[in-house]
Amino acid sequence: MISLRYHIVSLVAVFLALALGIVVGSTVLQEGTVSVLRATSERVRQESERNSKENVALKQEQARLQSFGTTVLPELVQDRLKGRSVVLVDTDKVDSGLRNGVRKVLEDAGARVDGQITFADERLALGADADRTAMAGLLAVDAGAPEVLRGELVKKLAARLATSTALPQEDGQRTSDMLTGLEDADFLDLNLSRPLATGTDPFPRQGSMFVLLGPAATATTAVAPDAFLVPLADQVSSQAGTGPVAGVEAFAVPRETSWILALRDNRTVSRRVSGIDSVDTVYGQLALVEALEDSLQQLPAGQYGTKDGASGLLPERTEGS
Repeated sequence: MISLRYHIVSLVAVFLALALGIVVGSTVLQEGTVSVLRATSERVRQESERNSKENVALKQEQARLQSFGTTVLPELVQDRLKGRSVVLVDTDKVDSGLRNGVRKVLEDAGARVDGQITFADERLALGADADRTAMAGLLAVDAGAPEVLRGELVKKLAARLATSTALPQEDGQRTSDMLTGLEDADFLDLNLSRPLATGTDPFPRQGSMFVLLGPAATATTAVAPDAFLVPLADQVSSQAGTGPVAGVEAFAVPRETSWILALRDNRTVSRRVSGIDSVDTVYGQLALVEALEDSLQQLPAGQYGTKDGASGLLPERTEGS
């Protein structure tokens, strides 16, 4: 007969064996898991180091290419726009570095940048009664909705930009000129070379080209692109007295605020106005010069860069061009 003590000892032995098995099994499992995790971690670390080295190499290569492009760009554009007059048109939301880059490449191409017209974005919104009243007075129309006044402004401004005449200097005459009237009312700022600013030479010069610059990538604007810049480009490009018109912006400008994409969405305007969506790059600046050069040769306007609607980085070169 098996005694009670034997049963108790057997049960204790069974439970001890189970406990020992669990402990030993979990230890082996933990060591295996740790081994796998260590191997995975090491692999991730090696890949991270490799990617980091590749990123550094790519950045160095990009810097070398940018430096090379900046060095050769003046030779690539030399004399392509020789003797041509250019007027820059923008708002106070434009990055000054972008504006300076555009000015430099145009001057490297032989163009004469007569100056810039910079609009006050907030004032163009015409949100205040005083602004609408002032604008209506300058336009000689009844005060109305902001969009109606801006539409009238665009038409009369484009007509003035197509007229080569000296800026009036007398206080009593300045309000009769659309440019000086808007400047005195603080709707825009004229930054012109001395002969034009003093009324010695006409502004703009006959056949001047116009480059419209869009707001910076981080700028918050009060006026949407299709409420001012696009219709202005449209009206200026359709005037008989003006030269080629191009629109430009920086590469980093997002789709939501891109005025070049708004321009491209308007098929009528994009057939007359070239759009460059990366003018802060070497290839974008070269595209600007080539697009203006093509327009001077009566070739169609084009859309260049990397964003939607672009045909390529640069205009296609044909034999003899």
